[in-house]
Amino acid sequence: MVIKSQHVMGIAGAFALVGAALWASAALFSPPKHVPSVEITQVEERSWAVEVTDLGAVDAPAQKTVASR
Repeated sequence: MVIKSQHVMGIAGAFALVGAALWASAALFSPPKHVPSVEITQVEERSWAVEVTDLGAVDAPAQKTVASR
């Protein structure tokens, strides 16, 4: 089987296209504004039981914009 330069360039182009699509999707979808947080502690009586306490949402730091000045 002979590997031609067109095949190599086609495969490289396909990888570049997939990489660009992944990079663009990562740039478009920003992390959530409110990140939930929990505290997990082990219950003393049973070694397999845990207690989960909801600590509420952690607010993102306030961002200054031109309109808020």
